[in-house]
Amino acid sequence: MISLSTPKDAFDLDLPYGITVTVKPLTSSGMSAAQAAARRRLESLESQYRERKEAGLLTDDLPDLDDAAERDGLYHGLLVHELAARHILAWSGVLAEDGESEAPVSREAVAAVMDLYPVGERFFQEFTLRQVLLNAAKNASGPSAAGTSGRAEGRNTAGAAKSKDSPAPKAASA
Repeated sequence: MISLSTPKDAFDLDLPYGITVTVKPLTSSGMSAAQAAARRRLESLESQYRERKEAGLLTDDLPDLDDAAERDGLYHGLLVHELAARHILAWSGVLAEDGESEAPVSREAVAAVMDLYPVGERFFQEFTLRQVLLNAAKNASGPSAAGTSGRAEGRNTAGAAKSKDSPAPKAASA
């Protein structure tokens, strides 16, 4: 069973490699902001890619944005980065470059951790799962067996509308 109340307190997610992140809850506006930021970053990369190709410059350091699968994968990665950067408040299990102390939570460090497979993918699944379950619980009454556009039947169903001939106006002859 799931509660329909929206969580207001931060919670922990256990990720691969012994990483635990403390996140603030996902909201509709948080998801929209992350999607918009990821879309803007992708559009900027597309613009750079297009300009370089048109100028005859190398594009080897950019993803192949002519490939739809590559573009979709890049957008998903950027979305994971945005969600993580905007919602991770603290973490444990991430060491700084010295290998001794905890790394501070920063946009760059979060992106580096989310790029580790399967950390980023698991973060996305676990973080958005709560919202998916909440939406599913709120929408527990599914469509009718006849479908949403099925013919309504019963004694109070209105009859068919009467039709009159109402031809379109005739075109003027030349």
